[in-house]
Amino acid sequence: MPKLIRCCTLALGLCFVTAPSMAQATRDTSTMVNDAWITTQVYAKFFADPDIKARNIDVETVSGVVTLRGTIQNGAERSRAVAKAKGTDGVKQVVDKLTLPQAEKPPASDAHEKERSSGHAEQVKAQARSAADRVGKEISDTWITTKVQAIYFLDKDVKGMDIAVTTKGTVVTLTGTVPTDATRQKAVADARSIEGVSQVVDKIVVKK
Repeated sequence: MPKLIRCCTLALGLCFVTAPSMAQATRDTSTMVNDAWITTQVYAKFFADPDIKARNIDVETVSGVVTLRGTIQNGAERSRAVAKAKGTDGVKQVVDKLTLPQAEKPPASDAHEKERSSGHAEQVKAQARSAADRVGKEISDTWITTKVQAIYFLDKDVKGMDIAVTTKGTVVTLTGTVPTDATRQKAVADARSIEGVSQVVDKIVVKK
């Protein structure tokens, strides 16, 4: 089993394994690894799709059931994200908990709520603009790690290599072993190409 899968289990654990502790305890190691692999594939599909702005989408997989959470920009993006997740190997079901930005939600039918909302219209607009500005800027270390792992999954020259990825403060550190210097350089270049990465620390060793 490629070390990439084991890395995903560790790096993405806090991000997508949120099932109750009792349920978690009953899942065997094989199921947990499969769930981690499914999550990685879903993230890879989101990352590779230019129509999905997936920085605010969290993916959780428990026993083959994928739950999507976060804020997306419009209904089309929601439909595409759900379809991509459903089309991933091993996915039994997709639970859609995605939400639209506050400004795009249908107005409340209650008259009092409408009146109260109208009084804060400018504030809501400002908040919506601020949220939109933050999209693409506030990228967590976990998400950067996920994107690096996803691009490795999509790159045939790096896929399956013994490379561990860690991120701290937008600085990505790569460790592990690869068969050639060309592979090492490609892995470093892939990591540097990820939006939000400020520096790549190369600790990859080329096998003699």
